[in-house]
Amino acid sequence: MDKSLLTHIDAAAGSGKVTISADDSTILGIVKDAIRNGRTASFYLTKSQAEAFKLWYWTPERIKSAGLRVVSDDERERIKSELGVDVGTFRCSRIECVCGHTYGGFEFLQQGIRQHGPDAVRSVFELKNSKLLQVNTTLLAICPNCDELLGRGITYEGDEYAGCSCCQE
Repeated sequence: MDKSLLTHIDAAAGSGKVTISADDSTILGIVKDAIRNGRTASFYLTKSQAEAFKLWYWTPERIKSAGLRVVSDDERERIKSELGVDVGTFRCSRIECVCGHTYGGFEFLQQGIRQHGPDAVRSVFELKNSKLLQVNTTLLAICPNCDELLGRGITYEGDEYAGCSCCQE
């Protein structure tokens, strides 16, 4: 194993994070267990693990029940021009606020930039060898129009995201 890889793993462990190395079926078993048991976790999956997850999780029925829709070309262009993030193909659910504003992909990324900074958000979409999967997240959407707490987050997935949702099976 490359010493620089161990240095990165050691730094992650030093910051209170864990790195797990296992075969694909073991990793997917851990992901499924987290989903089924309501555990909150972020997984940085290999591309093949992310694809296996998507095949298992994103069934046509689940896509429909989650309300996932492809972000329109107009919204994708707005995300790129105003937020500086190239989302590729990105699907998400939407939440209607009582003020009439729709919280969707743009608002989600805008909130992410406010909370984590633009570099952190862009970095997720620029990952070369892995894809982020967030399970049973605690994100609560906030309407940018009236600051109303919307009571839950949105569900999303895309080319560079394996997915994120209040994922319970």
